[in-house]
Formats: sequence, C-alpha cells, structure tokens
Amino acid sequence: MRSVALAVVLCLAALDAHAADTDSVDCKNAVAQMDLNACADRDFQKADAILNKAYKDATNGMDAHALELLRKAQRAWIAFRDAECSYETAGDEGGSILPMDYSICLTRLTKQRTQELHAGGND
Repeated sequence: MRSVALAVVLCLAALDAHAADTDSVDCKNAVAQMDLNACADRDFQKADAILNKAYKDATNGMDAHALELLRKAQRAWIAFRDAECSYETAGDEGGSILPMDYSICLTRLTKQRTQELHAGGND
C-alpha cells in the first residue's frame, strides 16, 4: 500500500515539474502527448493575452453604458467558449488527448473573438 501511494506521489510530482517546465518543450518537434498538450496550452495562453489586449483597446474611450454592455457580452462569451469547447471535446473524455483538443478549441474561438473585438463587434 505504501509503495502504491509513493508511486502516485512521485508521478504527481513529475507531472507538476513537467507542467512548470513547458517553456522548454520544443513544440515544432513535439511527439509525446504531454508535450503536445503543453504546446496547445501555450498557444491558447498567447491567444488569450492577445484577446485581453484587444479587449482593453476596445474599451478605450467607451462611455460607461457601452463599457458595461461589452463587459456583459464578454462574460457571456467566455461562458459560451468554455461550454462550447467542453461540448466539442466530450468524445475525448478520459483520454490523454483531451487537454490538447480543448486548448485547440479555446485558441480557435479566442482568435475569432479577438477579430470581432478588432472589428468593433460590427460584422
């Protein structure tokens, strides 16, 4: 029993160490699923940072009413994005590919939203 608990603790520690060291992953040559997951998450983090800048830029000069409407829309959009990606990746549940596919979905929808904010929401 102790050896099983120790093995679990060691595995979790290794996963934490790998997750903390994702910047060292060579995404151009990644083949291990854990590395592919980390690369997809890195792509999402970059897209999210760009979205946050686009949101901030979009709010510059807005009156209070327009700002509140955009905040409300953005919160609803985030809830939609997360729910949509959960739906799109439901078939991956329990698989090691789930984090990668979920991050890919988040990235795709986040980039779309960034384009919408740059366009001023007028399509």
